[in-house]
Amino acid sequence: MPPSRRPPAGETRKPATRRVGLRATLLRQLLDQCLPGVILTDAQARPCYANRAARELLSRQDGLAVGPAGLIAATAADTHRLRHALALMAATGEPRDDQSSTVRYLGLTRRARRATPLLLRLSPLAGPPPRIAVFITAPEHFLPIPREALAVAFGLTPREAALAGMLADGHELRDCARLLAMGEGTARNHLKHVFEKTVKHSQAALVAELCRWAGPCR
Repeated sequence: MPPSRRPPAGETRKPATRRVGLRATLLRQLLDQCLPGVILTDAQARPCYANRAARELLSRQDGLAVGPAGLIAATAADTHRLRHALALMAATGEPRDDQSSTVRYLGLTRRARRATPLLLRLSPLAGPPPRIAVFITAPEHFLPIPREALAVAFGLTPREAALAGMLADGHELRDCARLLAMGEGTARNHLKHVFEKTVKHSQAALVAELCRWAGPCR
């Protein structure tokens, strides 16, 4: 009996490569169209990734921009607070299970005196090298992430997708439980399933994985 022919290595990799490309395209769309502004930066405030919402916000230079030395705020005092917070987050190390001690919030002044400040949520990412995820909420441009897209991308149930979407929108777990009319214990159980299906252990790590699939900042 003649030996079975093994397909060339390129033939076996093509379907897998195609699947990776499709997933990357879907996740890039999720980042660019649905999530709030997301920036990945190092301890020196130098961004290595920004989704479309973040790039548009940075281009307006309304409360946050990128200078030669990295991220800068509208005032010197805000820039100092931002860079100090990023350095602290980088020194914190990997996020912990409860996230409470590894999340920091900042409000940044904007150009218009009566404009609502930008809300930044900072969370460290597993390294090395140390990276910090910066979630930016500008209330007038906020768009919730479609739950159906999350369900398709990660194989989540409707309730898991609803919880994951609310977390990605910046809600705390206890608020998600209240808004979804479920107990906090049930919400934690759903969150555990979300992390298992996305192979992540924190909200920041989940969004960081989306950023990696989406590719470098353009």
